[in-house]
Amino acid sequence: MTLRGLQFGLLGLLVLAAALQWGRDLDLRAEFAAEGATRAKLAADLASARAEGESLRQDLAELRTQLDRTRAQRADAEAESRKQAAEFVARTKDWQQALRGWEDAVKARDERLRAMQEREQQILARLSAAVKHAEEATARAEEMKARIEEGKK
Repeated sequence: MTLRGLQFGLLGLLVLAAALQWGRDLDLRAEFAAEGATRAKLAADLASARAEGESLRQDLAELRTQLDRTRAQRADAEAESRKQAAEFVARTKDWQQALRGWEDAVKARDERLRAMQEREQQILARLSAAVKHAEEATARAEEMKARIEEGKK
């Protein structure tokens, strides 16, 4: 093997090494391009996720505001309900007192009516006795009148 053969052999090896390097470089460039596309897609996805995260944060803040409003409204409604319940209890007590007053008044009226009926019965009994006594007196008076007239004759 001569120097020239060796040079051709080395040159062949060098071309082969360059071809392998070139093929590997092409593969790496294709992989880099694919990675760049993947990186661009991931960057877009990350930006989208960040935007969605911000949107979700805003929604969460809005929900918290609505929850606070709802809690305040519930507290107001509960306070109003307690107030109305207290007013209802007070009105019920007033109505119960008024009803007791009416019941007492009806009982007193019934007692007065009963007493008046008893008095009426007593008065009727006295009147009946007086009428009987008057009838007896009238009968005696007529009897006496008849005797007096007989005595005059």
